[in-house]
Amino acid sequence: MTAFYRVMFRSLSAIVHAACLFAAATVSAQVRTGAVGGAPAPSTPAAPPAPAGANVPPPALQRPPAAAGEIDLDNLAKLPYSEVIKIAQSDASQPPDATVFMLKISSKTGVPVSAIELFLDRTTSPQPLKIDANGFFSIPFNEELMKENPDMVSNQPKGTLSLEVKLTLPEPEMPKVVDGRVAYQELFAPIVTLNEAMRRVDPTFGEPGQQQFALEIAISRENVVKVQRQFGSRSLSPDDTGSVWMIFEKLLYDENPMVIVPEQAEISVRPVSAARAMDIRSR
Repeated sequence: MTAFYRVMFRSLSAIVHAACLFAAATVSAQVRTGAVGGAPAPSTPAAPPAPAGANVPPPALQRPPAAAGEIDLDNLAKLPYSEVIKIAQSDASQPPDATVFMLKISSKTGVPVSAIELFLDRTTSPQPLKIDANGFFSIPFNEELMKENPDMVSNQPKGTLSLEVKLTLPEPEMPKVVDGRVAYQELFAPIVTLNEAMRRVDPTFGEPGQQQFALEIAISRENVVKVQRQFGSRSLSPDDTGSVWMIFEKLLYDENPMVIVPEQAEISVRPVSAARAMDIRSR
């Protein structure tokens, strides 16, 4: 089983090599006062102008705000090198002694690949990463880079890019239903195996409120699936298509009740969104 998994760039401030133009600011003001009683205050002679070449400190340099259409240098997408390598190494098809990894990048906002730029923000100078027409790019893997751990920076804003890695998932062994009965732990063994593989990329995968795998048990609309818990059974009715959907629940996994499944039922593992998982759990 092969799946493509996307990892969004984290929303962290970018550190980039850039040159900025600055202009000294000038300020003018007028102050008015009312009439002052009593003798006029003696005038204070004006300070003589500073001689040419005097050591006058320059005004503090400030980065001008990004104008419309310009790149905001403080709002660029970036990801630490070590995390990029961790994502790349999650592909089991990669050789263990690989010195270069291949990844794919894409925009979530429709920016063409030709407009996306990537570089490693190394201490010496930026190291560009060439992206081909399909969004694929290679990144070197060596001890020097791991020790330095530079950021991989893009010219696109935070949160607008996705990294895509081809993740080879283990083929799940589907549970054996004997006489219409199967233990909960055996029923969900395929999902436990797949979750372990996916968590190499995303440690939160499969947790409540996150994307996860679900079981689809295809039965006729007249039948039900029963979970025989310690203090009573729970019946799960099929949806309009005749399928019962089940989400992994740790409480039930630890209890390991027997699940009653109608004969000729077809059991499949399906990826579902976080919203869909919540809907299944609520039913």
